Amino acid sequence: MSLTPSQKDWLQSTFGERYNDRRLERKLYSHDIGEMPRLVKPLLGKHLADAIVQPQSEEEIVKLVQWAAREKVNLVPRGMASSGYGGVLPVKGGVVVDFYRMRRVVAVDPQAMTVTTEPGITWEQVDKAINVEGLTLRTYPSSYPSSTVG
Repeated sequence: MSLTPSQKDWLQSTFGERYNDRRLERKLYSHDIGEMPRLVKPLLGKHLADAIVQPQSEEEIVKLVQWAAREKVNLVPRGMASSGYGGVLPVKGGVVVDFYRMRRVVAVDPQAMTVTTEPGITWEQVDKAINVEGLTLRTYPSSYPSSTVG
């Protein structure tokens, strides 16, 4: 499925410079850090993102999800694409939602031992932020310095 001109216009007007539909960018965002096994590749087909957006607030995400549901457009969330297992591949096209601009710690509650973050923050950044409160992560991925929460 490709985006219609009116869908592209909506994305452009909503995200401005944080919207991208150049072919090279779409190809780059259609892969993760790993190479798919030869036996799996045929099952994925020719996958290519239709566009990429970079929201910078929860409100923009809500607006995007409502629009995508109404327009029947697939959304593919993406952090640093460090898993290597194909979880961020736009196998049915759609819009890749890059959380790069959403990298904040929202709240730390030392009493409850919880942290609320935006999806684009790395586990290492989270760990450093909660260390200040005397907390640490109990478990995290081996790609801790570069993998994101979202």
